[in-house]
Formats: sequence, structure tokens, C-alpha cells
Amino acid sequence: LLRRRARREAELSALFDTAGDLAGLRDLDAVLEAIVRRARQLLGADAAYMTLHDPDRGDTWMRVTDGSVSAKFRALRLPMGAGLGGLVAQTATPYSTADYFADPRFRHKTDIDDAVLEEGLVAILGVPLKLGAQVIGVLFAANRGVRPFSQDEVVLLGSLAAHAAVAIDNARLLQETRNALEELSETSRLARAHSGAVERAAHAHDRM
Repeated sequence: LLRRRARREAELSALFDTAGDLAGLRDLDAVLEAIVRRARQLLGADAAYMTLHDPDRGDTWMRVTDGSVSAKFRALRLPMGAGLGGLVAQTATPYSTADYFADPRFRHKTDIDDAVLEEGLVAILGVPLKLGAQVIGVLFAANRGVRPFSQDEVVLLGSLAAHAAVAIDNARLLQETRNALEELSETSRLARAHSGAVERAAHAHDRM
């Protein structure tokens, strides 16, 4: 009971810290790295990582990692439906496996399996990052040995994924606001320049 209580306190503290990061969002990379790092620590995982959806290519790409040692793994791209992560992204449903390579539920692709093997991962849990009904990525925790993930761990990783989705959406909205302000500033500058040109032309006309 004491262990469960201590774990619950640590989880709530991490979620509170994550909410604080979002409230003071300045650097999206720093917030996402903090979320992935907390996921790894709270689940006691060997690695944690996040992929994001690429609408232009129709797949997902590795965005942030913590505990990764393989360059091939950090550069991995997952087609929709391929591997565990591609299936999570396609179905918007959490998936976990105690032994990825022995699990027949997943569509194994050579390049994905090679990268996972080079990283040494065996047990993997992935949950979707969702904005409404849209899946924008997947958050993972993984071990280098056989390990079943509990339902409590699925729920915890899902809570962190929800924070990550909010961070990404906030950063997008902030960037859109900055772009709009820059466009407005440029339009205002051009309007002032045009007004000045009209005034100079009128003055020249009066002199003539």
C-alpha cells in the first residue's frame, strides 16, 4: 500500500510539473523532452520516445527520445499500420507487448525490426497523442527485456500523451499568432510607405 501510494504521489507530481511546463511554454522541444523523460522515469522503462505524424508523407517520424543509444532507431520512420507504433497511430488505440518480436499482432517490417533490434528493445507500450479525433503522434515506453505493462501504466502514459498533444497544439497556435503579427506588421509598414509616397507625389505636384 505504501509503495502504491508513493508511486501515485510521484505520478501526480509529474503531471503537475508537466502542466506547469505547459503554462510557461516557451520552447516546445524542452517541454516534449521533459514529458518523454518523465514517462521513462515513472514507468521505470529503459527508453521512452515520441513519434509525430507527417501529413505530407503519410507516416510518423521520431521526434524525441530518452534512453536511446541507436542512431538508426532515432532516425526511424513508421508507416501507418506498420509495427506497434504504426498500428497505434492508425487505430488511435494503445497497444503493448511484453515481447515485440514474438508478438504476431504486429506487421513486422525489416527496417523497423532492424532498428528496434539495434536499440535492443523487447517490451513496448505505445499510446496515441490525440487532438480531438485526430492522432498527431504516439508516445512510447520500452524495455530491453521481457516485461508486461499494467493497465495503470497505460493510463499514466496516456495522461502524459495528452499533455504532449496540448503542448504541440499550443506551440502551433503560438507560431500561427506570431506569423499573423509579422504579416500585420509588414502590411502596416507597406501601408505607411505607400502613404508617404502619395504625400511626396502630392507635394511634388503642388510645386510643379
